[in-house]
Amino acid sequence: MKNNKNTSRRDFLQKAALTTLGLTSLPLISSTLIGCKDTGESIKVIPTSNLNSSIVTRKNIADIPVNDPEIQLFKDAIGILKKRSDISPLDPMGFTAHGMLHATFCATSIYSNQVHYNWYVWPWHRLYLWSMEQKLQKAVNEPQLALHYWDWTKSNFIPEHYWGNESNPLFNVTRMVGPKDEIPKDFINVGAGFRASEYKTFGGYPAIKKRGDSQLDGLAEQSFHNNIHNWIGGQMATFTESAFEPIFYGHHGNCDRIWDAWRAYSPDNKLPNDEEWLEKKLYATDGNGRPVEFKIKELLNSEDLGYRFADLDLNPTYCNPFLEVDKPKRDETKQDCIAALNLKTSDTDAIYKEFVNKERTHVILHFERAQLPYQPYCARVYFEYDKDGVKQSKYTGTFTILPILDLDTVLLQNGVHLQIEIEKEIAEAIDAKKDIQVIFQPVPLPNRNIPNEILKLENISLVTHYENE
Repeated sequence: MKNNKNTSRRDFLQKAALTTLGLTSLPLISSTLIGCKDTGESIKVIPTSNLNSSIVTRKNIADIPVNDPEIQLFKDAIGILKKRSDISPLDPMGFTAHGMLHATFCATSIYSNQVHYNWYVWPWHRLYLWSMEQKLQKAVNEPQLALHYWDWTKSNFIPEHYWGNESNPLFNVTRMVGPKDEIPKDFINVGAGFRASEYKTFGGYPAIKKRGDSQLDGLAEQSFHNNIHNWIGGQMATFTESAFEPIFYGHHGNCDRIWDAWRAYSPDNKLPNDEEWLEKKLYATDGNGRPVEFKIKELLNSEDLGYRFADLDLNPTYCNPFLEVDKPKRDETKQDCIAALNLKTSDTDAIYKEFVNKERTHVILHFERAQLPYQPYCARVYFEYDKDGVKQSKYTGTFTILPILDLDTVLLQNGVHLQIEIEKEIAEAIDAKKDIQVIFQPVPLPNRNIPNEILKLENISLVTHYENE
């Protein structure tokens, strides 16, 4: 690669100009994403006609050569932010201060600031990525610089751009995985979320108002978002330090993209129209490190924030339902948590009615936990019951459970909700009043041992909607 940064900058700008003119951009959605649908029907999404040159295009970093000038410019910008923090950790335009901004709103027990476990998680992280993009553009005085996303549905290894040593600003030594470690397929279940037409199922329920109410994060957060954070490990697996890990921005860039893909996936997938959500003020800092505030209604169109995605295509291999041969099989271990589904406290009739003209639907799995033996806790969830003398073991999803704090306290909430998608066979077993066991099977992660402690659960039930909504 040429070391002349002026040449690199010129090459990058030429490529950026082509993208802006629409000459290298891909369609916003294509038939690969439609592989997530059961019907096979096509969805027509009209690409934007707004070709404002101030709008940058975010691309899949794995599609860009490691020695491309675009990547070098990105590394230069990250490096500048890190050097600022080396000089002064309080520099509002530095990497450390930006990471602490994430901790302020994500590692807090002050629930009025907390953007996780509720429907604010995706709008706030969109604003947070915008904040980083603005700082990077200012750092190298290049308004065409764009953040990248890491599409782990197509490249389920950490891209080589993030590896090397401390001389690479994108490298992080705390990772628990290596370049050859592959994300398990079941960690990347986007299809179950795409089929959730209600935003509260995909993106989370409204924020709680009083102590005692339960926090319900969305299926997207509980599954692929949490799973990949935890799989990478190290700083990435913590609320307090995850934003100090450069790959955070690639992962969340893809989550932001998946939010748009969810909206494009079906005309039934609608955003909330509640004033409480649309008028909610979210906070970050701009490219100069100055505080800014946006209402959620101002964050719903990425082009209003100055960026678009190269495409919204996802690899259908990672869209549930998997082929039966691809579903994780239960292999009993001594760490398995096994508890009976309480049919008396479950919405048995309502669940069965949900399956009129459907083969699968979304429900809420609620349980009381006596303890959380370690955290984050990643498990595959199975429903087991007898059918004609044969034990059925139905996989329903892989989830990473985080230590949810009670409102304005440092105490763990005992009540936990998982939003899951179940198949009709499970509903039929519930309707037949069969004895159903719910199994939480801890997932082994690279270079980590599963502790012997077992997650203790009580009063497991299934409901169609949260009772306090």
